[in-house]
Amino acid sequence: MRVGAFACVVLSACAAAPAQNGGVETISARKDVGAMALETTATKVPTVVNAVVPAVAQPKKFETPEAMLGALEIAGDTISTFRANVIYDRVDAVSENRERRTGQIVLAQIAGQLKSRTLAIMFDQLIDASGHATTERQRFVFSGDWLFEFDDQRHQLIARELVAPGEQLDPLRIGEGPIPIPIGQKKEQVLQRFELKFAEQPVEPLLKRLENIQGLALHPKQNAGVDPDLGDICVWYDLTTLMPVAVKATTKGGDEKILLLTKIEVNKALDDSATALLATEPPASTSNGVAWRKDVRPYKATP
Repeated sequence: MRVGAFACVVLSACAAAPAQNGGVETISARKDVGAMALETTATKVPTVVNAVVPAVAQPKKFETPEAMLGALEIAGDTISTFRANVIYDRVDAVSENRERRTGQIVLAQIAGQLKSRTLAIMFDQLIDASGHATTERQRFVFSGDWLFEFDDQRHQLIARELVAPGEQLDPLRIGEGPIPIPIGQKKEQVLQRFELKFAEQPVEPLLKRLENIQGLALHPKQNAGVDPDLGDICVWYDLTTLMPVAVKATTKGGDEKILLLTKIEVNKALDDSATALLATEPPASTSNGVAWRKDVRPYKATP
């Protein structure tokens, strides 16, 4: 199974979560002008001369996409752990039906060393196109050259070797990985594979409230080894941390995959729950006593 198949295995299982509530503004009770005037007269207020409210410094946006890529590469090389909550929407181009999944992503690695990466993606809730919510836990772990797919309901683990022994695979590589979260990507490799420009501010309901961000829009070049179904991809980064916070990928058929990352933690020690998500072996025991089945599938070259 090649990289594109890896993406299909994970994404075919994925989609939903409750829509976030819109912000509600509250207006406090106001005193009438007369009462305020009397109150001001009765109270001596110290005079403040030349009072200046300090401005909050905003990070500057990059002037060129290439400059932004260079900064992102440097930031990615410093990451040892990455953890975030994830909301993942899939929108069908024909029916316009939307499915959503929510869950977590956890990454652990030796900073700057691709071969050391272990990535876990766990979805625990699905909201289908009708709005029906279901608790449905699925976990995918990429470690080395293997993909481990855990199905808690069926107590089944499928382990797939994705590339031939000795080959290297990056599960977060743009246009190839299971979900498009480009962390630690090399500037030179991105420029070789994509046409690049700045992305507009996102307008999707899930993403439009994001602030302090700047995005890159990538279009695959011909024969660049990118997933053949990928049309375009936009990635937005937080300008303070230079971490990805949102992604929108469009297939050539018009389907959309929209991703939002929240509560991002970088280079923080992983607690037991996060470490458990990275495990590549099934639990030793289960609450109902049902044993886990393990299906190991070594790499087979495509004819």
